[in-house]
Amino acid sequence: MSTTNPSIPADTAAHVLSHFGRGGYPAGDWTESLITLIDRADMTNRAKLVTAFPEVGAAVLLAKYDEEGIATLQRIAGLQVAPLTCSSSNCWNAVGPFDPKTGRCEDCIEAAA
Repeated sequence: MSTTNPSIPADTAAHVLSHFGRGGYPAGDWTESLITLIDRADMTNRAKLVTAFPEVGAAVLLAKYDEEGIATLQRIAGLQVAPLTCSSSNCWNAVGPFDPKTGRCEDCIEAAA
């Protein structure tokens, strides 16, 4: 997937960023449900949803699977791209890799296990 996909509108990028807790602004109920469905779907159903809703699907896949996806969506949405750092209160590691769900680096995740 191209990370410079110009077909993702700024508002869609902002909605997907909001869904993943990375800025943007919330979508309406229907669109948020669609984003959630694409995010949670198995591969077969995700492919069907992405085919039916290519702009939303591209944005969700970018956020979930592309290393630079969040930064790309932030640029599309017109937001300032902040450097990613560990969300652990004592760490602030900027090297990563990071868990997109918790925002913590691998070292902090391993230390907590």
